[in-house]
Amino acid sequence: MCGFLYNWIMKKYVPYCMASSIYDIDLDFFKKIGVNYLLFDLDNTLDGPHTALPSKKCVKLMETIKKSGFTPIIISNNKKKRVNKYSSEINVDYLHRAFKPFPYRLKKYLKDKNIPLESVIMIGDQTCTDIKCANNIGIKSCLTTRLESKDQIVTILNRKIDERNRKIILKKNLSKDWRELYAKI
Repeated sequence: MCGFLYNWIMKKYVPYCMASSIYDIDLDFFKKIGVNYLLFDLDNTLDGPHTALPSKKCVKLMETIKKSGFTPIIISNNKKKRVNKYSSEINVDYLHRAFKPFPYRLKKYLKDKNIPLESVIMIGDQTCTDIKCANNIGIKSCLTTRLESKDQIVTILNRKIDERNRKIILKKNLSKDWRELYAKI
């Protein structure tokens, strides 16, 4: 019984795919898996947690994403002031104080925007927040490696759990690198 319970709990943290960084994923992959909306965690996924404005790398990525016909949206647990300032620089819609991993705010946001769940992927650097939230809603997810070793104070405990989850995911081969999935499509 413990094995069943353990597997059931772990399943909430397993992403659809994994990537070293959002900057390494070929956008054609998203087309192939049928998503149009790319939901990005902000801190340590797009830029470092102490970066006030988007990096040149992020600006270029967002331009490319939009030109390719995708809709990028930032989904962050951070405060409105931080997320609004960052998002307005790249002209991207956002949801601040998303309260990930709890699905309610994001689910309501997607419903209010008439965004079908099957056309969405959540991209983030934490199993405890980003991936669990996506799995709670029933949308695809992509787990990335954090961009910086620096974290916000509130993230330190999550990182410990995240490190354990990643080890289990890799050891048991529970998720594939996006390249492996892309090659099979």
